[in-house]
Amino acid sequence: MVTLMMSTLLFGYGFLGVFCQVSHMVNSDVDLLALQSQFNPSLNGSNIGIETNFQSLELNSRNNTWKPYGDSNNGHCVWYDIDKNNKYNIFYDGEGKMLEDETSVTKLGEVCPELFVDLRKRADEAGEERIRTCCSPRQIDKMTSDIGMAAAMVNRCPSCFRNMRLNWCYMACDPAQSNYLVPGELIPPSNETDNNTLIKDLDLYVSDAYAVGMYDSCKDVTNPNTNSKAIYLMCMPWSSLCNPYRLLSSFGLSSDNPVTPGFAPFEIHYHFVKDESDRPENIIEFNPELIPCNQAITAEASACSCVDCEASCPVPPPLPPIPLPWKVGRLDGYAFILIIISASFCTTFLVISYYFLITRQRVVNEPHAVLHHTVSSSSSVTTDDDITFREKLGANLEKFFETVFSSWGEVCARYAIFVLIIGVALSVALSCCVVYVKVTIDPVELWAAPESRSRVEKDYFDSNFAPFFRTEQVIIAAKNLEPFNRTTSDGVVNWYGPVFRKEFMYEVLKLQKKIEKVVGDAGTKLGDICFKPMAPDFDTCAVQSPLGWFQGSEEILNSEFPLATGDVYDYLNHIEYCTTNPTSPSDGNFGSASCMASYGGPVFPYVVLGGFLGEGQITADNAQFMNATAIVITVPVNNFKTEDHDFKATDWEGKFLALMSNWTANEKPEYMEVGYAAERSIKDELDRQSKSDVLTILISYSIMFLYIAFSLGQFRSFSTLLIDSKFTLGIGGIIIVGLSVCTSIGFYGLIGVSSTLIIMEVIPFLVLAVGVDNIFILVQTYQREARRPVESHEQHIGRILGEVGPSMLLSSISETCCFFLGALSDMPAVKAFALYAGLALFFNFCLQITCFVALFSLDTRRQESNRLDILCCFRGAKKDYPKNEGILYRVFDLIYAPFILSNWVKPLIIVGFISWLTASLCVAPHIDVGLDQDISMPTDSYMQNYFKFLTSYLAVGAPVYFVIQDTGLNATAADVQKKICGSAGCDMDSVVTQIYLSAKIANRTYIAAPSSSWLDDFYDWLDYGGDFSGCCFVDDNGDFCPSSQDQIMCTRCEPTYVVNNNKKWPTQESFDKYFEFYLNDNPGMECPKGGHPSYGTAVNRHKLDNKTVIKSSYFQTYHSVMKNSADYYNGMAAARQVADNITTMLNGGNHEGPHHVFPYSVFYVFYEQYLTMWKDVLTSLAISGGAIFIAVLLLLGLDVQSSLITMLVISMIVADLLGAMYWWDISLNAVSLVNLVMAVGISVEFCAHIVRGFAVSCENSRSNRAKETLVKMGSSVLSGITLTKFGGIIVLAFAKSQIFQVFYFRMYLLIVLIGAAHGLIFLPVLLSYLGPKVNRARLKQNFENSSAIERARSSNPL
Repeated sequence: MVTLMMSTLLFGYGFLGVFCQVSHMVNSDVDLLALQSQFNPSLNGSNIGIETNFQSLELNSRNNTWKPYGDSNNGHCVWYDIDKNNKYNIFYDGEGKMLEDETSVTKLGEVCPELFVDLRKRADEAGEERIRTCCSPRQIDKMTSDIGMAAAMVNRCPSCFRNMRLNWCYMACDPAQSNYLVPGELIPPSNETDNNTLIKDLDLYVSDAYAVGMYDSCKDVTNPNTNSKAIYLMCMPWSSLCNPYRLLSSFGLSSDNPVTPGFAPFEIHYHFVKDESDRPENIIEFNPELIPCNQAITAEASACSCVDCEASCPVPPPLPPIPLPWKVGRLDGYAFILIIISASFCTTFLVISYYFLITRQRVVNEPHAVLHHTVSSSSSVTTDDDITFREKLGANLEKFFETVFSSWGEVCARYAIFVLIIGVALSVALSCCVVYVKVTIDPVELWAAPESRSRVEKDYFDSNFAPFFRTEQVIIAAKNLEPFNRTTSDGVVNWYGPVFRKEFMYEVLKLQKKIEKVVGDAGTKLGDICFKPMAPDFDTCAVQSPLGWFQGSEEILNSEFPLATGDVYDYLNHIEYCTTNPTSPSDGNFGSASCMASYGGPVFPYVVLGGFLGEGQITADNAQFMNATAIVITVPVNNFKTEDHDFKATDWEGKFLALMSNWTANEKPEYMEVGYAAERSIKDELDRQSKSDVLTILISYSIMFLYIAFSLGQFRSFSTLLIDSKFTLGIGGIIIVGLSVCTSIGFYGLIGVSSTLIIMEVIPFLVLAVGVDNIFILVQTYQREARRPVESHEQHIGRILGEVGPSMLLSSISETCCFFLGALSDMPAVKAFALYAGLALFFNFCLQITCFVALFSLDTRRQESNRLDILCCFRGAKKDYPKNEGILYRVFDLIYAPFILSNWVKPLIIVGFISWLTASLCVAPHIDVGLDQDISMPTDSYMQNYFKFLTSYLAVGAPVYFVIQDTGLNATAADVQKKICGSAGCDMDSVVTQIYLSAKIANRTYIAAPSSSWLDDFYDWLDYGGDFSGCCFVDDNGDFCPSSQDQIMCTRCEPTYVVNNNKKWPTQESFDKYFEFYLNDNPGMECPKGGHPSYGTAVNRHKLDNKTVIKSSYFQTYHSVMKNSADYYNGMAAARQVADNITTMLNGGNHEGPHHVFPYSVFYVFYEQYLTMWKDVLTSLAISGGAIFIAVLLLLGLDVQSSLITMLVISMIVADLLGAMYWWDISLNAVSLVNLVMAVGISVEFCAHIVRGFAVSCENSRSNRAKETLVKMGSSVLSGITLTKFGGIIVLAFAKSQIFQVFYFRMYLLIVLIGAAHGLIFLPVLLSYLGPKVNRARLKQNFENSSAIERARSSNPL
């Protein structure tokens, strides 16, 4: 933003000097009150103070009825030649004099071709060989020089320059001057005037049509250096408030004007003739034929380009309307369809369900054989011929897993100590490798893949140009201060925003001075790191502040100057002047104080003021700057990305932030509000945020740990409480969870995969959820299953593990595959999370079936020997109690399961969940995509105020650069330059033109202004000025002479051109010779077109065989103000569309080709993810879901029905989670994407155990199988993952971090509650309707096992 603003100085020093020589005028009795009465009052704007001063000029009276000498039809001269001081023209009332000097004739023909043709015609008609003029060779020389300077500003539009120079040329040399020029006050002859009569002021009569037509042809001409209109620089003092009458009148303001000084040597009073009543007697107003800007001035020339003439722009096809969603009434169309389908299904389902219930009053059982666990039921067992391959595969696979886990459990129980030592040793060894872990905290590295478009383009920009500045910014807003006004002597009331109160300005100035004096702990000063665009001419930091209009001087701020009107011209008038003339080097009414800041560049009001945009206004065009309610101080700091520079920058920024914190707390006046930030602020606050919530996180995990430790045990009586306690086992299980996380982190640290803070925050939660669930299932199954008579302790442990191990394997493998495949994501943070999570879950499973089983075996031995928990050296009283299922188990068995599985309740549950799903699907597409900056900061952060002020007060968005890549485009060739530049002769679809057209529809493109153009400014620089002034100079050796230095020992450059379409294109030789000079030249009073500040880093070039090779370059403009995430990523998408159109043009109509253009802005790398967020979400969820489906299918023996039901319920959980995100204002972004992927994994825990339990159950109906599974597995799932997480999650609601509050507390709570609701309510009911039939092979195996058990009991009754 700052780079472009640093480089423009007022061109008017040279141009308005034309009027010092060619427009020396004489007297009349008309003052400027009459002139101003013709001005368009609608253009007065807020600068009424300037208008009043101009209206109140006191001028010498003039004779309004002065008659020309000689023939009034032909006219005569009013001057000839210049006085010795080159200030006043010499009065002369005779006919034009022969122009004998051939050089002057040639110059006049070149500079004023229209006048020359006219004079040649008159000479031919008079039979004279020589033309007659009223200007001497000295005047022609000076006019040539001065008009050359003016041409540099407007010659890019030939018809504008042609129409404008008609005024200057005819006024200077026309032999019939007296027709429209009326001399005013004359200076009588004296020795000082060499006995010549001099003209002190002059009246000039022009037709209203000429004034309007000339203005219309010039009003759109662009000044590429400032992204503004060239007319603003010419139309002093009105600038952006210019109109046709003000433009011409500004040309006549003299440097001696007592109220509004200009640059003419004497006053030229323009009079605009609309009809006969405006024309004095014997006056023929100046009314030449004009050529509109969209027409060529000659048959060979080109019309003005679209950039400089709106009438030249091609009529664009109508913009396609913004797509509107299909609505049915107030509902989205797809939501309407979903509701209709859902309502139809639910109604039909309810009617059919209750119809059968009412008519039959019974439950229809499945038509398969029923197993009664008695030997007598053997005849009912299905034969092998009836069993399908899939059933055999499923049963055999289940038997295989049971056998393997049973054997493994016996080994771990038998050699518990050895297993523990080996498992812990390996885990600790890998965990020690965490010292090698590199934690990625750079947001660019986290959210943008190295191969992503935004990342590639950022790297290209940084390496070819320079990284974007570090920005230090302070926004100071008025608090409880009202706008104020003051009245001028003629009764005009001027209103000012509250920030313009003098006491407010004083405080801002004092603060700015303190900022500029900040010194870091390491001695770093601002001057060591700041951006100095005008160095070496100005070794001053480019601090952007409205105090720059006073050069940071309190003395200048306090200055007051009396006006002839009786008013006082003070700081408010100067601010008004500078907001409309930010590049003016002198405000004549304010002691000639400059509007330029002390660093030598301008201070643009839309950068340093805020809060002035009107309702619905998105750009600063025609803004009322004096209504500002905030002041912005911006300090750009170089960003060289070196270790030394980064250290210095952060050192200084640290002290700057400390200063602002202290000033805000202790020194800030009560009538101010402040928002401030440094480049390091976000990182600092994120670090502080992570530290400030450590206690909250510890409390959260402590609650979960304590719950686990205490709830694993059973309560049989108070006397056995310490014996039945499982506190040690619970702590051991938690340690195992922690070890699995550390082992995963250590492994990846060893192989060099970077970690992130998200991994540290999320994975412990995930692994704890999965691990605790498995622990509860294992422990509670043991507590319910008594040891069989012939069973040893080790066999008992093995049998329990054989029973629950396959379920643990199913959930763990499903989740591990889910996350490992999730690593296919392109987003680095998601990929890293998936890798770490997948491996952590794998290690957790391995440690659970080894170390935890071993620890569990030791703990059960302790319990069986009546030893106390923790204090295992002590024994308790030995008492035998029957196995106790626990309170929760009995609640599920006796109350909960019978209720939800009753025939009258089940249809209501199905309908309720289908309705919930429908509502979620209806609103899910409307989830906000993005992450607003304020959410990323703690609620008590100073950055909250800063972000609020950014959206409330700033009037300009981030800079955007359209980069032409190094693709073999020869930008030094004229045929290529035509495709890039924006002036006359350039292509209608050139790079600059397309950006200009995009800026005209900022509401769709988010591009607020035309782009700067190093190429157009190079043309102007090369051809700027006259013989004795200008830009391009060389010394005797042909080396570069800066335009700012004394040119006595230097000469003007002599570039050569190729003329095409009446436009001069520098030859390859001239381009090679002078382009580097241009990029090293600073702008100044003699040459405002120097390219160093604006374009020094905009063109990446090198020399090859003494020829300039431009590898890449950029064209800078701005985005409009962006207030939320949607604005940012939509703006990026729109800019890319513009760049794609430019690329197509450069490739001759083909989008694919050798040339490529891309847009770059500093925020793109952070917001690109949101352009494809829904795609990324759906892709990640689909990959994770597919992995789970395949894992469940394989581990359940190709049970397609169970796999589909699992996927259906997980999909419903995710869909309902998305719906809840909409209702609870949780946006969709990278953090929530990680949580969604995690939700898929955790959902497996809510579903897989119950689905597998149902699949292996051999009860006699789906409802009974569902009840058995719900009672056995559901109670463990509820006491494990659900209740464990619920307590810990609630604590996160008290975190200071909004990230924790929104994306962890809210999302985690939703994941647990929605997952539990679907797993413990909807899934059992769904299985009771659609669950797979009983596996007949499994049924047979159970019958055979039951028979074997009965025989064993009979043979061993003890």
